[in-house]
Amino acid sequence: MSYGKAMTGGKGKAHGASPYGKGGPQADDTCKVFVGNLNFKTRWQTLKDFMAQAGTVNHAKILMKDGGKGWDKGWGKGGGLSRGMGVVEFASAEEAQMAVASLNGTELDGRAIEVDAWTTGWQKA
Repeated sequence: MSYGKAMTGGKGKAHGASPYGKGGPQADDTCKVFVGNLNFKTRWQTLKDFMAQAGTVNHAKILMKDGGKGWDKGWGKGGGLSRGMGVVEFASAEEAQMAVASLNGTELDGRAIEVDAWTTGWQKA
């Protein structure tokens, strides 16, 4: 009988691939938008509710300086430090494009936010 990692091929818990490291299917990058210039006090729920103006939001995440380790750090409970940016995943690519077109430059929590298409990885010039 096998226990722990031996049962899952040495990869820890048997989670599916996901953009957030949890279970579930991999979301298409065309459904995601990058949100910059966020107020450091903005929480994921506020961001999710605001971005819902453009369509159905499946997931919203505020990027944290501590790497987002632990649910008690910065996830609406007051701890952790925001990087002032986030990622929002919409139900469709059309809704993501609508968010970029309609919400870029709008004000959220006193700051003009930047909404742009999500790209995987950093490109060096």
